[in-house]
Amino acid sequence: MQDFENVSFARKNVIWLVVLVAFVIFGVFLFKDWDKIVNDEIDGMATITGSFSCLPLKVGIVAEGEDCTLGIKSRENLYYALDISRIQDANTDLKVEDTIAVTGTLKPVEEILKPEWSAFNITAIILVNTLLRTK
Repeated sequence: MQDFENVSFARKNVIWLVVLVAFVIFGVFLFKDWDKIVNDEIDGMATITGSFSCLPLKVGIVAEGEDCTLGIKSRENLYYALDISRIQDANTDLKVEDTIAVTGTLKPVEEILKPEWSAFNITAIILVNTLLRTK
């Protein structure tokens, strides 16, 4: 009689274990990558910290006058153009070599067709959401 009770107890536990595993597998398939869909806009965001500086020209291009197009030079010595058309309150008192932090969506140069950045040796263009002076 004792063996029958142990077998019955084991069967019940195995059944519950199979049900639990089925729920876990179902949950994994159901919610697979759901956060990437919901947070796609947020996941595409990047924050670059560096100095507010003039963008370097590509080799062989001569500057027209004393004009300087400002961007950000990251701590890794990479240059990024800043597209501030999406922010309403741009910080207008920034000076060259101020340390800034820029948050926004990175777009490769190939995806942006604006000719104003074609003369510069940049890594990407940041569609700026926030631009803050840091220390």
